[in-house]
Amino acid sequence: MINKIKQRYFSNTNLYLLVAAAVMLVMLLSAWYVMQQRQKSFNTRLSHLHQLQLNQLAQVNYAARQQVMIAAQLVASDQNLKQLLLAAAESYRANEPAAMFDTLRQQALPLINHYWQTLLPYGASQLHLHLAPDAYTLLRAHRPERHSDRLADIRPLVMHSLNSGKNAVGIELGKHGLGLRAVVPVIDPQGLVQGAVELGVDLQKVFQQAQTGLAAGDSEDATAAMSMAMLVASDITAVLNKDMQQSWYQGEGWSTAVSSALLRYWLDNNALPRQLTQQQQLLLDYAGREYLVSLLPMPVWGEDQAEARLLSVIWQDVTAQINTQQKANKLIWLIWLAATLLLLALGVLLVSYLRRQAQHEVAGQQALLKQQEQKLSALYQLSPLPILLNRFSDGAYIEANPAMEQLVGYTPEELKQLSYWDLTPECYAEAEQQQLKALTETGRYGPYIKQYRHKNGDLIDIELNGVLFNDAQDEKFIWSIIKDIREIKRLEKLKDDFVSTVSHELRTPLTSISGSLGLVLGGAGGALSPKAEKLLSIAHKNSQRLNLLINDLLDIEKLMAGKMRFDEAAVALPRLLHEALEQHQPFALQHNVSLTLQAAPDVQLWIDTARIQQVLTNFLSNAVKFSPSGAAVILSAELQGQNVRISVQDQGPGIAAADQPQLFKRFSQLNHAENQAKGGTGLGLAISREIARHSGGDVGVKSAAGQGATFWLELPLYQPEIQAAQGDAVLVLEDDADTAHLLCEFLRAQHYAPDWAADTAAAWQKLASHSYVAMTLDLKLHNDSGADFFLRLRDNPVTANLPVLVVSAFVEHGKLQLAALAHALDWLEKPVTPELLGVKLGQLLSQLPTKNRYQRILHIEDDQDIVTIMRMQLESLCDYQAVASLTQARKILQQHRFDLILLDLGLPDGNGIDVLPDIVATQGDIPVVIFSAQDLSPENKAKVRAVYSKSRINTEVLAKYLKNILNSA
Repeated sequence: MINKIKQRYFSNTNLYLLVAAAVMLVMLLSAWYVMQQRQKSFNTRLSHLHQLQLNQLAQVNYAARQQVMIAAQLVASDQNLKQLLLAAAESYRANEPAAMFDTLRQQALPLINHYWQTLLPYGASQLHLHLAPDAYTLLRAHRPERHSDRLADIRPLVMHSLNSGKNAVGIELGKHGLGLRAVVPVIDPQGLVQGAVELGVDLQKVFQQAQTGLAAGDSEDATAAMSMAMLVASDITAVLNKDMQQSWYQGEGWSTAVSSALLRYWLDNNALPRQLTQQQQLLLDYAGREYLVSLLPMPVWGEDQAEARLLSVIWQDVTAQINTQQKANKLIWLIWLAATLLLLALGVLLVSYLRRQAQHEVAGQQALLKQQEQKLSALYQLSPLPILLNRFSDGAYIEANPAMEQLVGYTPEELKQLSYWDLTPECYAEAEQQQLKALTETGRYGPYIKQYRHKNGDLIDIELNGVLFNDAQDEKFIWSIIKDIREIKRLEKLKDDFVSTVSHELRTPLTSISGSLGLVLGGAGGALSPKAEKLLSIAHKNSQRLNLLINDLLDIEKLMAGKMRFDEAAVALPRLLHEALEQHQPFALQHNVSLTLQAAPDVQLWIDTARIQQVLTNFLSNAVKFSPSGAAVILSAELQGQNVRISVQDQGPGIAAADQPQLFKRFSQLNHAENQAKGGTGLGLAISREIARHSGGDVGVKSAAGQGATFWLELPLYQPEIQAAQGDAVLVLEDDADTAHLLCEFLRAQHYAPDWAADTAAAWQKLASHSYVAMTLDLKLHNDSGADFFLRLRDNPVTANLPVLVVSAFVEHGKLQLAALAHALDWLEKPVTPELLGVKLGQLLSQLPTKNRYQRILHIEDDQDIVTIMRMQLESLCDYQAVASLTQARKILQQHRFDLILLDLGLPDGNGIDVLPDIVATQGDIPVVIFSAQDLSPENKAKVRAVYSKSRINTEVLAKYLKNILNSA
């Protein structure tokens, strides 16, 4: 295989290009895959860094919320401040004068101012005290002179806390900027909300403080430091005070209070998306460096918009990481390129080596091929058998060896000028087509015997064998080897003439000689002297031996040539064995040996009785000859599946195992000293084997030295074909054609054969010429009476017991007329259904003796597929029922009567043979047929009517056989 690959592929110069392309493709694909994996890994690292940035933003947001809420709760927990707030709320509800509120403000101002001064360094932007229920402002710490306004319509966060009584924290938009505000309600002892403490933090300062903390924590690597800021939509900054708007950088989509040139560059170039609904990762550049930017939307209290209006943004310089990745990628590409060039060099060297090897091997193969061609050419030319090459398409002769010229007289050049039918007589046209079909299907033909026409016109007997093959151009040719069988034919004719001569010219005088000697020895020619009687006895004995030898020689030749005639017929086995025993009793008595026949199964064989008796004669005569005086020879037979084995057992010296293979060969005789005097031609057993095989069986022997011998003959059982039974005929007497047609269709559906008569005259004619199992009768007929017809029917002895089903619309009136004649009579009122019609007829027929009623079969079978098939086969013939177990079978046997049982052996709850006693007890002596895949013992076979194997008989034949049994019951 390797040599063929090298010769075919490595001898082509273009292979260098193929190898180079393959190496380049493999290396490029490998490099591309590696780079893809590296890029995937780098992207994963960026995603991880993006997640860290988002976590940082979330942490800043969470920490700010927690701090502002804790600070607000701290202020609200001041009891002095709380009491003042509750007192102010009570005065507010009582509509007391404004002077009362001024007093309370003066008392609360030092307290709230203390908290304000404390929180101011932490970014506090406002500290307010509000009164319920409309968020009346009692005091502003950063602007105490501004108070007494109501914020119910403009401060949803405060109103949410006052209304719910719960803490609230969120981002709100005001004229003084975006603030993170926390509101803590103040509740009186009765659990009512009386006011609230509001604390606001400037978000911009929160992010500036967080940025300061990030810068202080990343002193070692400035490029790895994170920066963060807050962005707001441009429409938000429009509501700010003008003095505050001046401190904000207004972009086209977003605004920021951060003075970072980097962030402003991105805003000017619209690098940040204007519409954002969820967190996002970006990779942006600035001043030749790359930054990983993470955006996180921040909700504004009270707004429910899909697009974010407030963003927290964080970025980090990742230029070093990207540069490192790019340098590594370049290095890897250089390594792959170097490896590719190295592999290309190695590939070129390998191809060069293999090419040289291939060229060397091709030269060697060509030399060897030339040598083989010379040998084949010599064999072809010197072959004693003619060899011929034909073209398959038209049969033209292409080439022939010298032996072919000697056979037909044509030279190879002359053969090429001939057509196929110039050499083959046209009488072989049909046979040629058969051989051509075999050649097309199998690729070979023969042995095929025909004749060639010699150049001189003579016909030559030949035998051909040939094969079909394709050449390099895929054209088909036939190589044929021809054998001259003229000498064989001549010898066969001589042998046939010899056999004919022996048969006619030797048998006749030999019969005369043997008969004459017999007559003389019997006293026909007068008394003989003892010496003359002895000499004549020797002559008579040897004439009989010669006659036996001639018969055996003729028989073996006919058998081997296939010319012996077999007249086969059905023969009962017991009769065959009894006749064989009767014929050999005198010979056994002559040798003082007893012949015994054991009971044989009652089966039939399809055989030529005379030929099988010839086999039994060989077995019995040998058994008698080789048995000692006073011994017994036993003839027996037993069933083995679908075969029967006939055995002949003797008590002779036995046959050694080494001698047994030679027994059934022609002219084979044992060389033991004690057997020399027994005589024989050595052809009897060989003839027996040929007869047995021609009959579809075989022969054999079982023996051991000193223990006697048992010769056996095995033959197949004969199963006769079974004729199908027709459906039971039912006569329909009905004057209405439509009703009659309907009744006939109903009867056909119930597997009956209906016949219609329109009036009583036609009915009497049909009853006289046909046999019916039952009839239907309409009482009201046109110009006639159905009741009178029934009375005449019962008066006629032929139809006195014919079952009648009255189908009429006047059932009650008819019952009064015919009440006294209820035998085999039933009533069915119109309209009629097919099911009820079938039931009524079945009941009528069940009252008759078995031979006149519709038979019923019970099938005990657990395989539903077989039940379905048998139901289809039997429903048109009889009433078919099936059960799947022994328990169900015993129950239905007690409830119904059946005419035949079809039984399987392998059932779920036991062996089917166990139900035989129940069948006898409930049904009596009815036929039982075994239909199973299991074998049945001989003693159990005797208990049933027949045994069939599921693998050896089809269901159609079985159904016909079952109906035959019912018809003959």
